[in-house]
Amino acid sequence: MKPVRTLILGAGLAGLSAAFHLPRKETMLIEREAEVGGLCRSRDVDGFVFDCTGHLLHLREGPVRDMVLGLLPEAFHAVRRRALIFSKGVLTGYPFQANTHGLPLEVVRECVVGFVESLTRAGASGEPENFRQWVLATFGEGIARHFMFPYNEKLYRVDLAEMECGWVSWSIPRPTLDEVIRGALGTEVRGLGYNAQFLYPKKGGISCIPKALAARCGSIRLGCAVRSIDPVARRVTFDSGESVGYERLISTLPLDSLIRMLQPLPEGIPRHGAEGLRAVKVVNVNLGVARPDVLPGHWIYFPEPEYPFYRVGSPTNYSRSVAPPGCSSLYVEVARRRDEAADPRRIEEEVLDGLRRARILRRTDRVVAREVLVLDPAYVIYDHFRRAALPGILEALERHAILSTGRFGAWEYGSMESAMRQGREAAERGAPLRRAAGDRR
Repeated sequence: MKPVRTLILGAGLAGLSAAFHLPRKETMLIEREAEVGGLCRSRDVDGFVFDCTGHLLHLREGPVRDMVLGLLPEAFHAVRRRALIFSKGVLTGYPFQANTHGLPLEVVRECVVGFVESLTRAGASGEPENFRQWVLATFGEGIARHFMFPYNEKLYRVDLAEMECGWVSWSIPRPTLDEVIRGALGTEVRGLGYNAQFLYPKKGGISCIPKALAARCGSIRLGCAVRSIDPVARRVTFDSGESVGYERLISTLPLDSLIRMLQPLPEGIPRHGAEGLRAVKVVNVNLGVARPDVLPGHWIYFPEPEYPFYRVGSPTNYSRSVAPPGCSSLYVEVARRRDEAADPRRIEEEVLDGLRRARILRRTDRVVAREVLVLDPAYVIYDHFRRAALPGILEALERHAILSTGRFGAWEYGSMESAMRQGREAAERGAPLRRAAGDRR
């Protein structure tokens, strides 16, 4: 068989976007699962449409916005974020660092004083060497101790000194002193952060995006798992024993999995590279509740250790179409190390108990739909090994005509929009498009 010009591994948003931007006849997309979408899949469970945790769309980049809205015109609601934090037994606005009013007065004092002290010390001790130092330097001891440290330790399951701080600039809001003071005095500060507004489908869940992309792609082979990749011969072998050659490979598989598949291992990739790349998995508990308006906002953060989950969201608060009338849907996220046991049934019971203790669920509430998913990996850990090793690993792959991209292919924390942009960029790199814009032949 003649080698495929571009072979794409993984039919998540990045892989689908790459295939969308390439000529149909020269591209083959391979997906292990029975459907496209990756973490952007949606399922109907007893009349509830559940995504894989919260998936909200932010369209800031012209090419991605034009692509998505061109494929799905009039498909989305525009929503202004209403996020909250539950700590010290009370709900406060998001982000914590700009909305401390309502917390115990001593906590408010510690947060405001610590923030002011961080401003007076700015730059005095040089650049922070890790995420823990960055939090202290940026927000001060009070905000660090009461939210930033416990929340991020709960999510990433590591000592925050093991994490570098180059990734935080776009994802963690940094308020001004005026915003911190206004938020402490009772004026809720809204609109901070990258996700202050978002889009969500009017119906069908977030899977409408990968389905729309897939309808415009070339050959897609589902239920096809990769066993090994020979980067020298440029050939992929599947679990079935079949193999296919390629001229170039775009991989959106988790980078550690890709490295384990390489036989032989290209020079420049550490033999322990796959083991050195760390991430957490998330146990996603989806619940359908026979009561409307169970959650007061779109989602709530839980920094304190007495609750097993770090975040609880309610899709019915931004799209009524995802549940039967008079019902609410919840997604609950529990983080675990990838080597840590995660018994889904036990975690589900711990989640239900925690939701009742947090007064989200009532004892009389009927849970009429449920599912538990394990998302592995879910969040990349930006540790010092990643920072030192990742550029060399990606460069070594590219020397063998392998471009590893997307959220887990590039081993990063990224949005749906960034995944689709990366897919487009991967399609365009090293292989000029030989068709006019809009030509899907």
